[in-house]
Amino acid sequence: MAHVSHIYTLLVMKLAIATYKDEIAPCFEAAKRFQICLLEEREVISKELLNCDRSGPIARLRLLKDAGVEVLLCNGIRSFYKDMLEAENLMVYKDLTGKIEETLKLFIGGKIKHTGKAEENKEAPCLFELGELVEMTREYLSKNGFVIENDESEFPVDIIATLKCPRCKKPIRVAVCCAGHVFYWEKEIMELRSISENYDAAVYVHAAQDQVVKTCKDFNINLLDPWVLENPEMGSGKDPLPVFRIPVRGHEAVFDKR
Repeated sequence: MAHVSHIYTLLVMKLAIATYKDEIAPCFEAAKRFQICLLEEREVISKELLNCDRSGPIARLRLLKDAGVEVLLCNGIRSFYKDMLEAENLMVYKDLTGKIEETLKLFIGGKIKHTGKAEENKEAPCLFELGELVEMTREYLSKNGFVIENDESEFPVDIIATLKCPRCKKPIRVAVCCAGHVFYWEKEIMELRSISENYDAAVYVHAAQDQVVKTCKDFNINLLDPWVLENPEMGSGKDPLPVFRIPVRGHEAVFDKR
């Protein structure tokens, strides 16, 4: 294994390893089990095997987050999900192969190197993952008072939703794009910006990476972090204009009172 020179600094940490039998699973998004290890001063204090019975990568992200995992060791993982995990301060070490116990010893010994920022430009989109994200977004919007339209929309808009303004009662029509259509998130945002001129507002669903946050802000696009989607009721009944962080044209007075 070529990874070297990782400096092991945490005295106590909870670590997860995507497993297949006694080896590292080839793909995070399809891993059925995770070996959870509690480490203290470079020693394994306890182990627990967590099963993931639900399909889709989002279920695996939730599982690790709920378990309080701080480090993930895995083989293949798409950049989108690696970025989501690391945006939540869960460090991901990818492209690892071999036996679980041997990999764990290498990590404890400081011989596994973090792979750095994900290179999403080299990856093709995955329609199954995009479909899951769209359905989660649709559920979240519906439970927060939006009405989902059935009209077919232009690329890259996945969902057209309407929310009644609590002040003037007029509809706010929103174009929603979920990440995963193309190789580059920049292209998706630029396309969304162009299409959204025909709507009152736009929402982009993507992990809250610094550059994505900045680009969305520059283009007046509301960013919806997929981590929020794991709690569809969050904000329901509390915020008269959920999702929106950027004032909507013609409805600025509502935002002044938030």
